[in-house]
Parts: sequence; structure tokens; C-alpha cells
Amino acid sequence: MNATRVRAFVVVATVTALVLSATSYFGALTSAGRVSALAATLSPCTFPTAMAATNEETAWQLFVAANCAGSGGHVVWEDWVEQGQYYNPPATGANALLLRSRRFHGSVLQHLRQGHMQRGKMTPFAANTGCQKMTAPPQGLIATQICEEVHMNAATTKFITANNLRTNSGQAKAAAAGFVVDFPAPSVEVKVDWIPASDFAKPFSCTAPPKDFRVESVGGTCYAMAGIHIESKLVKNWVWATFEPQSMLTNPGRCKTFGNCVDPWGSVPPTSSGGTTQLSAAATALMKQAGLAPQFANYRLVGVQIDFFNPDKSPSLLGNSVIEGENVGLKAGQSSCIICHSFSAIKNDGTDNGSTLFPPFPATKPYTPPSGWMSRDLVWSLDQAN
Repeated sequence: MNATRVRAFVVVATVTALVLSATSYFGALTSAGRVSALAATLSPCTFPTAMAATNEETAWQLFVAANCAGSGGHVVWEDWVEQGQYYNPPATGANALLLRSRRFHGSVLQHLRQGHMQRGKMTPFAANTGCQKMTAPPQGLIATQICEEVHMNAATTKFITANNLRTNSGQAKAAAAGFVVDFPAPSVEVKVDWIPASDFAKPFSCTAPPKDFRVESVGGTCYAMAGIHIESKLVKNWVWATFEPQSMLTNPGRCKTFGNCVDPWGSVPPTSSGGTTQLSAAATALMKQAGLAPQFANYRLVGVQIDFFNPDKSPSLLGNSVIEGENVGLKAGQSSCIICHSFSAIKNDGTDNGSTLFPPFPATKPYTPPSGWMSRDLVWSLDQAN
């Protein structure tokens, strides 16, 4: 065999080996052995740039990327700016938007629903002072404090700043000019609800973390990550996904308050009414490749939305037993992330939907703003602009 043929043989063999290796790698990450949208990124800690083969697989890709290791012990989303800090920065200068200390606040949804809040009044508080009482606490708690934070990635804030939407007056001018709010595909927001260890009769400890849910110490208090919402602009109406840990201590209403959890990609069995399920081989491989903290392996997808209606034309529903259930007090048949967020709009005189026409519960169809109003592309954080 001459030198040219040898080189050609080596090239072919190398390419074949790489293809077989990639097929094996991505086959482990997908239930059907097909190459998913993850293949385009080559890293489970990189946010997907396109929808995967199923909505549930996309939801898990978002969850894993968001909870990969960040800086200083944070996970990725914790390094993003919190909405209260972004719209009401605590300082000026280059470091104004760098989140150096955690700040919790109450649920904006709870405040708005109860009529206790006007536009722009939700500001970040010092740790442990911004929490609120649960509206519908489960049995077994000796206290019912709950804390919330909402973080936005750089693509989200860049779009808001570039289009002068960070203030109420800027949004009013945009509405008057007929501006169409359309966030770019890389935009992601994450909402998390935390319950302090002191709420429970048998409190857990951050020095000896439990195995079935993530805990963090903030301001000297240990908290459990009881619910996490993720929204991503991979599609026109965003991807809406919510997760809860399989813990009867922190999440007794999981898959019960709003009906069964359904996840044919990441859960075995795919449907649960609150019982324990196993992670699928594909989800397990995804988490392992990302190096996620072991507690995240006990979180489960409750459900995912990408449209306002189901194939049978019924309203699409989705709710988290902690975020919308215990915190806000919504009941079965009342919670729809995508429909609720469609009500985010502002009038050309600065009148904001959050303080004038908050969505009814249940809302059965998306809101269409009348003449003179501007839809804010299903983003409620814009309601916080002063």
C-alpha cells in the first residue's frame, strides 16, 4: 500500500471512529438513539439553539444548562441579573448590575392577584426580609414563609436596554410608535421559589445537604429550592417548563395540585400522580455529562407549554404546586403560564396591565391588546419598569 493510500485509509478510519463515537454518545442522550438539538451544541451546559425532537427533551436541555456550575458556587442562572435589581439598580457604574449578594422578594403574581401592588413597586430586599406568607400552605409546616427570585440572561436584558424598554416612559413611547416587542431566540428567564428550613418541623441543614432537593444558605438561612420555572424564546410563544423535586417534605402537592405530571422523555414511567419515578437513561446521561450536583437528579419535569391551546382546542394548562399553588393559591384548572403572560401589555400613555387588567383565573384564551396598547411578548418582568 503506497503512502497516499495509507493516508487516505487513516483519514477514513479516523472519521469513521469519530462518527461511531458521536453516535454512541448522543444515542445515550436520546431515548430513540437519534441525534437531538444537543448535538449542535456539543455541550449540555450550552443552552440549546433549536427545539429538540420533543418539547420535553428541550425542557430538560434548558434545565440542565441553567443548573450547570456557575461562578463562586452558583449555578448558571444565579449569575444572571435579578429582575428587581435590573429595573431598580442599587448602584450606578459598571458594576451596578452584577449580582454580588442574593436578594429575595415576594411573588409578583401573588401581590398582583391580591391587589397589593402597583407597577414598579416590587424591589429587591435584603436577604430574609423580602419573603412573604404562602397563600395556600400545605399541612406540616410550622411556618409558611416563601421567597422568590427571577433572573434574566444577557440576551434578555440586552434587548430591553437596546430598545429603551427598561422604563415605563420608554415602553409608553414604544407603544405609541407601534413597536413590536419580539425577544431574540437566546432569551431565557428563570424563576425560583425557596422555602426556609425553619418552616419545617424537622428542618434540614445546608451543612449536611439532603439528597432529594437542592439547598443553599442565603443570609445565614438555609433554603430549599422547591420550584423552578424556565422560559426560553426558542419558539414564537416561548417554551414554558416547570420542575419540582420528588420530596414529600418540600413538595407534597407535586403532580396533585394541578393534575398529573407528564414527561415521556425524562421520566420512567412517563406519567405520575405524585409517586416516585426514575430518570430515563437519556436524562441521566445528560445530567452526568453536564456534571450537575447530585440533588438535581431528583427533580422532575411537571410539564411544558409552547402554545396557548392543546390539539383538541382546549386551553393549555401548566402550574407548579409551589410557585402557583402554595405561594399564589391557584387551584386545578386555573394555572396557565403562557395564557397568564399574554396579558403583559402597556398603553401608549404608560398605563400598565399589571395594575389595571390582571388576568382572570382561569383564563381560557390569550389576551389581545386593544388599539393603543403594546403586547410585551409574554414577558411580565417588563411590568417592573419604573
